[in-house]
Amino acid sequence: MYYFNEDRDAVFTWTNLLVVVVELDGNESEALDVVPLVTSAVLEEHHLIVGVAVVVDPGVVPINSRGEKQRMHLRDGFLADQLDPIYVAYNM
Repeated sequence: MYYFNEDRDAVFTWTNLLVVVVELDGNESEALDVVPLVTSAVLEEHHLIVGVAVVVDPGVVPINSRGEKQRMHLRDGFLADQLDPIYVAYNM
């Protein structure tokens, strides 16, 4: 079972899709294993369907000086294709 890491993972919406960004210190094969765990955990715990799962390296999720995630900056980076993800899975 995958447990959402509030310090390292982030969620935002894009059009009508829920986007989950997961930081992973691993390679692409590990990212492939994480995606179904993340989507299942979100469905089970929050009854939401993940539209896009993005696996990125640690430190990609922007944090401000107060330690808060900057989801809008993350969303902007996603939309501008600037996240350099390890893996992206679209569930459309």
